[in-house]
Amino acid sequence: MAPGAKLSFKTRPATPPTPATAAAPWRVLVVDDDDQVHTMTRVLLRDFSFDGRGFDMLSASSAAEAARILADDPTIPVVLLDVVMESPDAGLRLVRQIRDELGNTNIRIILRTGQPGEAPERDVVLAYDINDYKSKSELTAQKLFTALVGAVRSWRDIATIARLNDELAGLNLSLEHKVAERTAELEDKSAALALAKDRAELALSRETEAKQQLRQFLSMVSHEFRTPLAIVDSAAQMLMMRAEQADSAMLPRLETIRGAVQRLVDLIATCLADEQLESGRIVMQERALDLKSILEAAANHHRTATPGRDITLSADVLQPVWGDSGLLTLVFGNLVGNALKYSEGPVDVEAKPDHDGVVVRIRDYGIGIPPEELPRIFERFYRAANAHRFSGSGIGLHMVRQIVELHGGSISVDSQEGRGSVFSVRLRAAPREREPS
Repeated sequence: MAPGAKLSFKTRPATPPTPATAAAPWRVLVVDDDDQVHTMTRVLLRDFSFDGRGFDMLSASSAAEAARILADDPTIPVVLLDVVMESPDAGLRLVRQIRDELGNTNIRIILRTGQPGEAPERDVVLAYDINDYKSKSELTAQKLFTALVGAVRSWRDIATIARLNDELAGLNLSLEHKVAERTAELEDKSAALALAKDRAELALSRETEAKQQLRQFLSMVSHEFRTPLAIVDSAAQMLMMRAEQADSAMLPRLETIRGAVQRLVDLIATCLADEQLESGRIVMQERALDLKSILEAAANHHRTATPGRDITLSADVLQPVWGDSGLLTLVFGNLVGNALKYSEGPVDVEAKPDHDGVVVRIRDYGIGIPPEELPRIFERFYRAANAHRFSGSGIGLHMVRQIVELHGGSISVDSQEGRGSVFSVRLRAAPREREPS
């Protein structure tokens, strides 16, 4: 703080005395070369509390001292930082050191300056990764309290997101280990079958048992993962509501989390449906359906999972189709998802009457499919050579074709490499005496 700069506190926040609590106080690092600033801030923090926790002040009289404190303890939520200390831009240099050298992106930095002319607000906010900017001459006790609460809320939300990411990573790692263990067991069984033909009956029995275990495993994944994923999605939605009020910069990250959760839910549903179709255990619940509502639901689902992408839907007056609502939802959800995955432009969904049924075309303008690979594109686990840089399991289109053919329909693809693809699904109309549900 330069000589002559003054810290002004005009009012004190009208907060009731903080009740005794066992929770640790929120820590605030005050970085300023003026002892009066430290004294006044410490006095004010005694009267502040948020979420049942008070505030505890740590002091540093220079940027160098503050850097040492933060290097030793990166979990401090908030720093109140002066600009002019041992040098005219010491505070700004410390901001860069915190973000770039220490790699601390969680801590909330509130810049306080007694000489705004040395660091104009617009220039500083654009050039430096700070979270708030306050002039000491205008910083009343109430404004200080408001700034601290907003910063603490933001830091707490970031910490919660990091914890949820760690939990999700742990679940993914656990799944990978289980898949690796099952793969090893199946390989052992195949080797035993090749070495001893006289044990073929026993090996076949073991293989049947292994498939049953795999079905149980997929069912377990579907059941056990849905609840944690729903919790993650719910928490992300709650954080988005808070971020809209406290820190809108967090919204893109939270939308990314929600999109990742939804993609994992869709993958689980696809794997489970494909296994049930392959084993013949799926039971169709056919009835007359309003196909337009199914297509609208698929488009809205992917608009939520991939915000910013352009999905257009054109559906003329359609006659009801005959089929299973849940299975057809999987079909069009998978086709729209693929169109988004393999292209960066818009995705067009068009439905029209077609003889005695309906045809739905999903068009993208992406990488397309090499002509020599078109005959195999619906095979299970098959992926085109130009698609390997995109994540995928290779079972989605196989599942789609099985479901469409199970409905007495057909699916075809028209594609040009580098220009995009059009998948056409034809479904039969519902009997005339049936009404759509």
